[in-house]
Amino acid sequence: MNPEFRRQLWLHISLNRLILMPVLLLTGALAVYLSAPHDAAVVLAIASATIFLLLVCAVGTSAAGASVLDEMNERTWDQQRMSAMQPWAMTWGKLAGSTAYAWYGAAICLAVGVPSVLLTDPRADVWVSVAAGILFGLLFQSLILAVNLQLAKVGGHVAKRGGFLGLFLLALWVFGASTALLEQQSGVWWWHRTYSAIGFILLSLTLFTTCAVVAAWRSMAEMLAVRQWPWGWPLLVVMSTVFFAGLGVSPTLTGVASIGMVISAVLTYFALLTEPQTRPMWQRVVSAAATRRWRAALQQLPRWPTTLVLVFVFAAMFLFSSQGKGGAVGHWQIDFAQQAICFALLVLRDCALALFFAFSIKGRRPTLAFGVLMLVLYALLPWMVSSFGSPVALGLVLPPAAFGSNWAVLGAGLHAAVACALLYWRWQQSRP
Repeated sequence: MNPEFRRQLWLHISLNRLILMPVLLLTGALAVYLSAPHDAAVVLAIASATIFLLLVCAVGTSAAGASVLDEMNERTWDQQRMSAMQPWAMTWGKLAGSTAYAWYGAAICLAVGVPSVLLTDPRADVWVSVAAGILFGLLFQSLILAVNLQLAKVGGHVAKRGGFLGLFLLALWVFGASTALLEQQSGVWWWHRTYSAIGFILLSLTLFTTCAVVAAWRSMAEMLAVRQWPWGWPLLVVMSTVFFAGLGVSPTLTGVASIGMVISAVLTYFALLTEPQTRPMWQRVVSAAATRRWRAALQQLPRWPTTLVLVFVFAAMFLFSSQGKGGAVGHWQIDFAQQAICFALLVLRDCALALFFAFSIKGRRPTLAFGVLMLVLYALLPWMVSSFGSPVALGLVLPPAAFGSNWAVLGAGLHAAVACALLYWRWQQSRP
């Protein structure tokens, strides 16, 4: 048996807990059944479904996240890293073992809820709902494990808080989006084809649950210092772009490029701020590239440069798509194409500034310093300059504000050049 799976079972399951869970759930089910004024089977089915979701999406997710946080708080994570277990064995051992008690209670809820639904409506497609509930649970449990492993690289208070707030907001969005899709009687329109709402939801959940499990596995591999090719992050961008772009009424290349730029930028910032950007790590990458050891350079490369490249790829797609048929280009197309290039250059600028602070010898909180600078560049400084009423000055300070003008691209290019120059200077100054 997997040693990590066995250890998690030993930590979370005991004879008393095995007895307590069915006693509480069955007693509660009996109380609900006896107190229901009418349609007791319907009330019992709703109560069972609610408790099932709470167990797998709340209790199970909390346990999966704690399987990493507890190791860090109790200072036993280094022992885990020194073990001979492979990343995949460690991943599914923590994921399955830490959530086993929650799934145990969820199985009891299914044993009560499924017959209640079938008694109410024998033709009900209850197993589709069961599959969706299981996928919901696996999605959030895998995702919190991946997020906490990613935040563990940063350490400190960020890792101890974990990603529960972000995951809670994501859960609200997923439930809201699923409800909206189910209300569409005509089905879901995706890439010029119509799919049944429940079938589309199941396929979507299967896709993103698989992505979450793979993300947890690759994050575990990074924590265990197992080198790997940087294909996961850009593949996630491409898959997410294809998925969300297809939901448009009439998907176009411009829409695909816009969505791709946004997703690439979000994942670039997330990886940039949740991975330690130390100079020794980058020195190894640069040294490997200088000696043409491309495999070593790529395997040691952080995640965010791969999605930063995709930001420029999607910006180029946006520029290409702005060329109308026969080469005719409208003013609005030129304006938005300029904004796409401006957007990509500003993301490059921000990445260079983040590394500028990360390579500082005396800097102790580079992420905080970077956040303060972003607040100044995107809010405080433009607000001060806008009071002078000069569009040119505002475009130089905040290039996207010069919409419909070449100052947007020129200003963004100037920002990126200055940031890269500062980064090069810091690189030279921090040389040991």
